[in-house]
Amino acid sequence: MDRIGADGVLAAVVAAWFVVTGAAELFARSAVAGRRAVSTDPAWVRVGRRVRGALEVLGGLAVAAGAVIGLLSLRIPFPGRFVGLGLAALALWGVAESARPPVRWVRLGLAAIGFGLAVFYTGFRD
Repeated sequence: MDRIGADGVLAAVVAAWFVVTGAAELFARSAVAGRRAVSTDPAWVRVGRRVRGALEVLGGLAVAAGAVIGLLSLRIPFPGRFVGLGLAALALWGVAESARPPVRWVRLGLAAIGFGLAVFYTGFRD
Protein backbone atom coordinates (compact mmCIF):
# COMPACT_ATOMS: atom_id res chain seq x y z
CA MET A 1 0.00 0.00 0.00
CA ASP A 2 3.00 2.31 0.33
CA ARG A 3 3.45 2.39 -3.45
CA ILE A 4 0.06 3.98 -4.02
CA GLY A 5 0.74 7.70 -4.12
CA ALA A 6 -1.27 10.75 -4.98
CA ASP A 7 -1.15 9.88 -8.67
CA GLY A 8 -2.58 6.41 -7.99
CA VAL A 9 -5.42 7.80 -5.91
CA LEU A 10 -6.12 10.44 -8.55
CA ALA A 11 -6.13 7.78 -11.29
CA ALA A 12 -8.60 5.67 -9.28
CA VAL A 13 -10.90 8.67 -8.76
CA VAL A 14 -10.74 9.67 -12.44
CA ALA A 15 -11.34 6.08 -13.56
CA ALA A 16 -14.34 5.67 -11.26
CA TRP A 17 -15.74 9.08 -12.22
CA PHE A 18 -15.65 8.47 -15.96
CA VAL A 19 -16.87 4.88 -15.79
CA VAL A 20 -19.89 5.94 -13.70
CA THR A 21 -20.73 9.08 -15.70
CA GLY A 22 -20.17 7.28 -18.99
CA ALA A 23 -22.41 4.40 -17.95
CA ALA A 24 -25.07 6.86 -16.81
CA GLU A 25 -24.92 8.57 -20.20
CA LEU A 26 -24.82 5.29 -22.07
CA PHE A 27 -27.85 3.79 -20.36
CA ALA A 28 -29.88 6.99 -19.87
CA ARG A 29 -33.49 6.89 -20.90
CA SER A 30 -35.24 9.64 -22.75
CA ALA A 31 -36.72 12.38 -20.58
CA VAL A 32 -39.98 12.20 -22.45
CA ALA A 33 -42.53 9.52 -21.76
CA GLY A 34 -46.08 8.78 -22.57
CA ARG A 35 -48.18 8.20 -25.61
CA ARG A 36 -48.07 11.76 -26.94
CA ALA A 37 -44.52 12.58 -25.98
CA VAL A 38 -42.25 14.06 -28.61
CA SER A 39 -38.51 13.85 -28.40
CA THR A 40 -36.97 17.31 -28.75
CA ASP A 41 -33.49 16.10 -29.63
CA PRO A 42 -32.65 14.79 -33.09
CA ALA A 43 -31.49 11.21 -33.43
CA TRP A 44 -27.88 12.21 -34.15
CA VAL A 45 -27.70 14.04 -30.80
CA ARG A 46 -28.96 10.99 -28.93
CA VAL A 47 -26.50 8.75 -30.79
CA GLY A 48 -23.69 11.20 -30.04
CA ARG A 49 -24.50 11.06 -26.33
CA ARG A 50 -24.39 7.26 -26.37
CA VAL A 51 -21.07 7.30 -28.22
CA ARG A 52 -19.67 9.82 -25.73
CA GLY A 53 -20.85 7.61 -22.86
CA ALA A 54 -19.18 4.55 -24.37
CA LEU A 55 -15.94 6.49 -24.93
CA GLU A 56 -16.02 7.76 -21.34
CA VAL A 57 -16.40 4.21 -20.02
CA LEU A 58 -13.51 3.02 -22.21
CA GLY A 59 -11.40 6.00 -21.14
CA GLY A 60 -12.09 5.30 -17.47
CA LEU A 61 -11.09 1.67 -17.95
CA ALA A 62 -7.93 2.82 -19.74
CA VAL A 63 -7.05 5.09 -16.81
CA ALA A 64 -7.58 2.17 -14.43
CA ALA A 65 -5.34 -0.03 -16.60
CA GLY A 66 -2.68 2.69 -16.60
CA ALA A 67 -2.87 2.91 -12.81
CA VAL A 68 -2.36 -0.84 -12.54
CA ILE A 69 0.58 -0.68 -14.98
CA GLY A 70 2.15 2.09 -12.87
CA LEU A 71 1.45 0.32 -9.59
CA LEU A 72 3.05 -2.91 -10.75
CA SER A 73 5.96 -1.01 -12.36
CA LEU A 74 5.50 -2.85 -15.64
CA ARG A 75 7.52 -1.73 -18.64
CA ILE A 76 4.48 -1.40 -20.87
CA PRO A 77 4.22 2.04 -22.51
CA PHE A 78 0.98 3.75 -21.58
CA PRO A 79 -0.14 6.96 -23.31
CA GLY A 80 -1.55 8.52 -20.16
CA ARG A 81 -1.32 12.08 -21.42
CA PHE A 82 -3.34 11.29 -24.55
CA VAL A 83 -5.95 9.39 -22.55
CA GLY A 84 -6.24 12.34 -20.16
CA LEU A 85 -6.58 14.82 -23.00
CA GLY A 86 -9.22 12.63 -24.63
CA LEU A 87 -11.20 12.44 -21.40
CA ALA A 88 -10.89 16.21 -21.01
CA ALA A 89 -12.26 16.67 -24.53
CA LEU A 90 -15.19 14.34 -23.77
CA ALA A 91 -15.91 16.22 -20.53
CA LEU A 92 -15.71 19.54 -22.38
CA TRP A 93 -18.24 18.16 -24.86
CA GLY A 94 -20.50 17.41 -21.89
CA VAL A 95 -20.02 20.95 -20.55
CA ALA A 96 -20.94 22.45 -23.91
CA GLU A 97 -23.99 20.23 -24.25
CA SER A 98 -25.21 21.08 -20.74
CA ALA A 99 -24.70 24.81 -21.27
CA ARG A 100 -26.98 25.09 -24.29
CA PRO A 101 -30.54 26.25 -23.60
CA PRO A 102 -32.19 25.12 -21.45
CA VAL A 103 -29.16 25.17 -19.18
CA ARG A 104 -28.94 22.08 -17.00
CA TRP A 105 -27.03 23.39 -13.98
CA VAL A 106 -26.41 20.10 -12.19
CA ARG A 107 -25.18 18.39 -15.34
CA LEU A 108 -23.07 21.46 -16.11
CA GLY A 109 -21.46 21.31 -12.67
CA LEU A 110 -20.80 17.58 -12.90
CA ALA A 111 -19.31 17.91 -16.37
CA ALA A 112 -17.10 20.76 -15.16
CA ILE A 113 -15.87 18.58 -12.28
CA GLY A 114 -15.12 15.80 -14.76
CA PHE A 115 -13.21 18.26 -16.94
CA GLY A 116 -11.19 19.45 -13.96
CA LEU A 117 -10.38 15.89 -12.93
CA ALA A 118 -9.28 14.96 -16.45
CA VAL A 119 -7.04 18.02 -16.77
CA PHE A 120 -5.55 17.41 -13.32
CA TYR A 121 -4.94 13.75 -14.21
CA THR A 122 -3.23 14.82 -17.46
CA GLY A 123 -0.90 17.05 -15.45
CA PHE A 124 0.36 14.03 -13.49
CA ARG A 125 1.28 12.08 -16.66
CA ASP A 126 4.80 12.28 -18.05
